[in-house]
Amino acid sequence: MVIYAIIWHIKKMIGSSFEKRAERRSRLIGLLRSEEHWKTSNLREQLGISQRTLMRELAELRNASYPIESDRGRGGGIRLDGRWGIERLNLNHQEVVELILSLAIVETLQSPLLTSNLKAIKQKLFQAFPQKQRSAVSNIRKRIMIGDNANANMVSQYTTPAQQISGSIAEAFLRQNYLEIEYQSEAGELTLRKIEAQYILLNWPIWYIISWDHLRASSRVFRIDRIKNARLVDGSFKIRPKHMFTGIYRPFYQPI
Repeated sequence: MVIYAIIWHIKKMIGSSFEKRAERRSRLIGLLRSEEHWKTSNLREQLGISQRTLMRELAELRNASYPIESDRGRGGGIRLDGRWGIERLNLNHQEVVELILSLAIVETLQSPLLTSNLKAIKQKLFQAFPQKQRSAVSNIRKRIMIGDNANANMVSQYTTPAQQISGSIAEAFLRQNYLEIEYQSEAGELTLRKIEAQYILLNWPIWYIISWDHLRASSRVFRIDRIKNARLVDGSFKIRPKHMFTGIYRPFYQPI
């Protein structure tokens, strides 16, 4: 029992020490980002650590690919490279996709100002995520198409879908769950459909679901603003090959 008690205390001490170091490192990164330039003496004072400990922490941050630069001379200057931006975002798959999608939408607007680097920014964001998340996000990106802007007549007939409907559609699309929708056709006819939200397409500002429709046993496109109700139902689907849907959307639409 004494041995187990000793081991437990050792583990507790190690865990406590690790938490303190993690907290200290987080504070150090925050300080470096808050100012363009720091003297090592000021950093030591802020963190309450020795020069040796500070140097060790900075070395470990450099090993973790933080672009930390040091100035030689009296006082010793430390700074984080000004080009350093987003480190490792703690985002889930949906948040990552929404962020990249937002950039893709802005890119399609073809604004002459402040959009020349959007494609590069999207790629840098995508590469910043861990490999496992990158793979999952990549698969989702391939299912989101960006097309031309809708014409003025289409836009004039468009109404923004209710949040509950949009949320159900997004969840069904991302999780590959079956979706039951109440759909109103252009002629005003209402039908109840069970669909697979295989792909989605944006002709700004109108969204379309490129689906496998179980009622018709074939592929169909549904305008999201014509969906009057939507709810998730039991069961999940697998992604079907794109060639099964090329007859109902233009294949040159690009994924985000």
